[in-house]
Amino acid sequence: MTGELPKAIGLTRRDVVSRGADLHVLAERHRHRLVFSVVLDTGPLVSALVIAQHVYEHNAAAVVVPGFEHADSVRHVVTDLAALITPMWIYPRGYRWPLNDLGERH
Repeated sequence: MTGELPKAIGLTRRDVVSRGADLHVLAERHRHRLVFSVVLDTGPLVSALVIAQHVYEHNAAAVVVPGFEHADSVRHVVTDLAALITPMWIYPRGYRWPLNDLGERH
């Protein structure tokens, strides 16, 4: 029954051009139920606040993106709150990003 699956929210950025994966299919493949999707065109700070709001509001265990580049600028915030599901990899909640990543992207 899908009601028992952990919840996930979808995240897509308008400013990222990519074919990407279908968020519903991707969530289901990893045994999550997509309950809400958000499309953002804001900077990293506002995007992080919006993501945090929806993760808490929907009690989401994961954030699903059609490609890593959709979450790149907020990946630290996402994995502090939930798992990050991309088409290629799942970064679990609490994932520790390599230290050399911290200063490379703005």
